[in-house]
Amino acid sequence: MRVVYLSLILLLSASLSACTLFEKEPDISVFYAPHADDETLSLGPSILRQIDKGNEVAVVLLSHGEASQSINKVNENLQAKNLPPISKEEFGDSRVKEFKKSVEELGVDPENVYVYDLPDGDIKEDEVMKIMKEMNESYPEARHHALSYHDPHRDHATSGAALKKLVEDGTIQSALYYLPVQEFENLEYDDTYPLPDDLSDEYKNSLDAYRIWKPDEGFYRIGYTSVESYFVEARKFRESRWHR
Repeated sequence: MRVVYLSLILLLSASLSACTLFEKEPDISVFYAPHADDETLSLGPSILRQIDKGNEVAVVLLSHGEASQSINKVNENLQAKNLPPISKEEFGDSRVKEFKKSVEELGVDPENVYVYDLPDGDIKEDEVMKIMKEMNESYPEARHHALSYHDPHRDHATSGAALKKLVEDGTIQSALYYLPVQEFENLEYDDTYPLPDDLSDEYKNSLDAYRIWKPDEGFYRIGYTSVESYFVEARKFRESRWHR
């Protein structure tokens, strides 16, 4: 009889371990992009994976990205075409336009797209936590996706650290942390989400949103002007790399 009881206990223990290991993935996901282009360069394949599965996706832009020095190159390009320079505010507004075009191409519902204006280059952990708490209230069953707290970029790491704190205190139940594409060769990760084959065009179009040059419509090719090499890497890898 003891052998039977022991066998049952071992079987129950194994079943519970399996349930923990193969925990059901939430069918709602919230993705956080500190700057315009993070949502496609590093998070894009994972976003498209969720969309391909028919799951609900929300994408949050944390800043307008006005601190980027690429404004100087953009204004040089405008001057070369005898066009007036743009201000920092106009530059930030244009980055937001690129972001919105990018998530539109990914197929994210516009009602699930959120834009904040935290100070680029000086994003504070408590400010990000406040936003994440708001998103957790709006999407209470969601998994939250942020860039890694190991990321060398300060704003990126801050977003990941904020999410990590909320997981540790029990506010948020499910989270993944992503490597930025430019650090794929330098940071460790647990697994990858490859780009779904049937959504390759959507990903290409999302990346291409950052190479649009239409000054009369407020598009200045900012993404490609700033970090063209990252876009090359994203097209090469076609995956999101993450850790827990």
